[in-house]
Amino acid sequence: MSNRFKKAVIDDVLQASLLDLFESAMKTVATTLVREAKFDTTDFATAKGRGCEGFALLVSRTRADSLDGWFGAFQRGDERLDVIGHLE
Repeated sequence: MSNRFKKAVIDDVLQASLLDLFESAMKTVATTLVREAKFDTTDFATAKGRGCEGFALLVSRTRADSLDGWFGAFQRGDERLDVIGHLE
């Protein structure tokens, strides 16, 4: 089979771990009136074991269709990951 028709699989363990941290931060902030919060991933108990230490995470509340949405930005040096999520 030609490589052109094969399914691409992205093996990025770091990204999956960061998304787990974003979910945790989003749930934590959602129970408050805070519109924006800044975290250091080192403060999360599981960050060291997952290789996620040293990132700054900025979580901001957004409004989309009357649902609370969340924007997250991870930054560590030149590395950056932007995430958008909501709670159902």
